[in-house]
This record gives sequence, C-alpha cells and structure tokens, in this order.
Amino acid sequence: MIDSKLNKIYESVQYKQLISRIQFVLFAIFLFVLSINITVPGINIEVWRQFISRGGTLFAFFGLFTGGALNNFAITSLGIIPYIDAAIIMQLLIAGFPQLAALQKEYGEEGRRKINFYTKWLAIVIAILQSTFATISLYRINPGIFYDNSLLGLLVVIASLVGGSMFLMYLADQINEKGIGNGSSILIFSSILFRLPRFIINSISNIGSNLLNIILVIGFQVGFFILFVAIVAFLSLSIRKISIMITQRVFGGNVLAQQRNTFLPLPLLSAGVLPIIFAVALLYFPITILQALKIDETIVSSNIFLNFIYKTIVPPNLVIPSDFSLGNLQVFFNTLVWNLWHSIVYAALIMIFTYFYTFIIINVDDLSDYLNKSGAVILGIKPGQDTKVFLEQTLYKLAFISGLALAFITIAPPYLMYIINWILSKITGIQEMSLMGLVGYYISGSSMLIIVGVVLDVLKQMNAFLVAANPREIFKKQ
Repeated sequence: MIDSKLNKIYESVQYKQLISRIQFVLFAIFLFVLSINITVPGINIEVWRQFISRGGTLFAFFGLFTGGALNNFAITSLGIIPYIDAAIIMQLLIAGFPQLAALQKEYGEEGRRKINFYTKWLAIVIAILQSTFATISLYRINPGIFYDNSLLGLLVVIASLVGGSMFLMYLADQINEKGIGNGSSILIFSSILFRLPRFIINSISNIGSNLLNIILVIGFQVGFFILFVAIVAFLSLSIRKISIMITQRVFGGNVLAQQRNTFLPLPLLSAGVLPIIFAVALLYFPITILQALKIDETIVSSNIFLNFIYKTIVPPNLVIPSDFSLGNLQVFFNTLVWNLWHSIVYAALIMIFTYFYTFIIINVDDLSDYLNKSGAVILGIKPGQDTKVFLEQTLYKLAFISGLALAFITIAPPYLMYIINWILSKITGIQEMSLMGLVGYYISGSSMLIIVGVVLDVLKQMNAFLVAANPREIFKKQ
C-alpha cells in the first residue's frame, strides 16, 4: 500500500515540477559560485586581501553574506544587499504613503508587479550609491587597491559592482519564479554555507596536529552549533495564539449557520533578521565614515570622544586569562567592560528596530479590519476599538520578547564560546584558542535566522508540492 502511494507521488505532475524547481535552484547556486570568483577589472587583489585581513569591520560582517565575493573583490561584492535595502525602504514607503498602500491592496497582482518594478529601480539606485561610496572610500583609504586610479578606472569598478548586484537580483527573481523558496534568502543562505569550510580549516589550523584535541574542540563547537540552531528554530516557529470565534450566518433567514473557535497566530519573530541587519549597519556606520575620512586608529586614540565611539563600536578583543594573576585579571576585566558596553548598545538598537518593524509588518488597523470583515471576534474582547487596543498591547509585548530573543541569539554566542574556549584551553593545554571556527560572524543571530528560516521555508514549500500530488488518490483508505 505504501509503495503504491509513493509511486503515485513519483508519477504526479507536481512531483516532476518539484524536481525541476530543485534542479533550477542548484543551477542558480552554481552560477552564483561562478560569479563570486570573477574579480572586478583593475583591482590589485593582493593589496585588497591584505586590507581585508587588517580590519574593515563593516566589510568583514557583510562579507559573510557574499559567499567570499568580497574577499575576491568580485563583481558580486555588493551581494543582494541593495535589493534587500530597496525592499525594506519600499515597505516603509508603503506604510507612510496611502497611495502606495492602496496600489498594493486594491490592484491585486498588477499592483504587486508595479511595487516590484519600483523596488528593482530603487535597488539599482541604491547599488549605484553604495558602489560609488565604497569605491571612493577605498580610494581615499588605500589607492594601491586599484591599478588604474583615473576617473575611468574607478567608473569601471563602480559599473562592475552595480552590474554584479543586478545579476544577483535577476537570479533571485528567477529562483522565485522557477525554483523553490525565496530567491534572496537562498542566495544569502548559500553565501553563509560557503564560508563554513574556511572557518573549520582556520579552527583546525589553530588547534595543532593532536587528533584528540581536534576531535574535542570540533566536537564542542559542532555541538554548540547544533544546540544554537535548535534554539533559533524553536524561536522561529514560536507563535502567540489569540483565541477567536468565527460566526457565519445565512443571509436569507438570518439563521446561525456555523460558529467555530480557532486562533489567530502571531509569530514571535515576525520582523525576522531585519532588526539585526539595520542595527549592524547603523552601529558600524561611524567607522565607515572615519575610514572614508582617513582617520586611523592613531588619530582616534588621541581623541577621547573618538576613542570612546571607536571602542563602543569595535571593542578590544576579550582576553582569556591564562591564570588568575592580578595583571591578567585587570586586562580581562578592562576588555570585558568594553565588550559588555558594546553589547548593551547593540542590544538596544536591535530592540528599537524590532519594535519598529513588528508594527510595520503586522499592521494593527489592517488586521482589525480583516477580523471584522471575516466575522471573527477575539474571545472576551469587544469588536472595534477594543480589538484594536488589545492587538496593539499584544504586539508591544510580543515585540519586547522578540527584541530580547533577537538580542540574545545575536550577542550571547561569542560570550558562551569564550567560556567554552577557556575550558578547552585548560583541557587541551592550548592557550590561544581560535574564536572563529564555527563562531564569530558565522554563529550569529543574522546568519542562524537566515539558515533556519530558509530551511523551514523550503521544507514547507516542498511539502505543499507533495500534498498537491493528487492527494485524494494518495491518502484515501485502501
């Protein structure tokens, strides 16, 4: 019986479409891999990699979302970020301008196509601005990065970066249309996974050749990685259930036809990864300005105000004490204070953006109107203004918990890994434990939310295809 059901799935049109869509996604990822290895013309790659290795915190963070393209100064170094920025800005404009909101709601598919058209053109403008700012900033910081420092040479770099970003935008659109899952998320998901082998190799190279130490350290890190994925998956799937009653009436005789209880699901992490991305961009923006103005660490250290800003944004590395001597403890607590202060500022920004985006993504007025038109009533709450107030209060509480959760999964891992590495250093005898490996930028709230979110979304869409594979024949009793 089971074999016959499986055969019906394999023979179904939906199953063949699913396989075709998966194959297209793999082909798109292959094209993405090729693109991240095409270096922009006129770039001195050796000088560029030395510059990347010495710092550039904002470049290092966003390099995670380009799959190594930034390390190669590839044509896709901007990644899909301009398109994501454009989509976010368009959401803000829709929330602020009733004309755009009406275009999205009242004109159906045609309205959504127009919104998508505007978003793409906005993405092109953002890509031009980002590539121009990045090229000029890099030229001011280190002209040796470019073989040709003329205006034409810099324009070639800018045009290459814009073209690469537009190629990724087109590729993401094709994944949405012909593949499975969200195209932008799939590309970022691939970017993060492509960085994994390098992190593992770096971690192993810092451990040494002792097989037992390698197994112990990698085992701890992989175990921590799996545990963290489980926590993020739990938070991503968590919802707030609001009990509602739906009543339907027969219009002819005004006779009660149906009345049933159900619930309205409000996701805990409705804002997703957006608060983290914007918090990082805002937090590191002053450093980018300082770098563009050629203000180096020597100038920063001589100015109390600039030094405070710099250490707030880029705190000194937390030094793991090899013993409990007074000097080591003083260094440890000095670096710990700056790291904790950085974490507090970072968490506050995440909380602010979480509140902001939660109320943009879940519009209380629209939700209240939808309940009213659907004949749904929240149990114990009067329809109308009372429902709206209740939903607002619920969202405020949900946004607070969501902000704390996002701040925790973003900030907690490095501190936990410091503790784990200190314990491992005592067991293995290795005093300088690598803080990268599966940690650092790899295990972070943004990367984990994207990884878990993409996997859950793809599994959900795959399940929808399989359920659509002639369900009456597959699931009927035999």
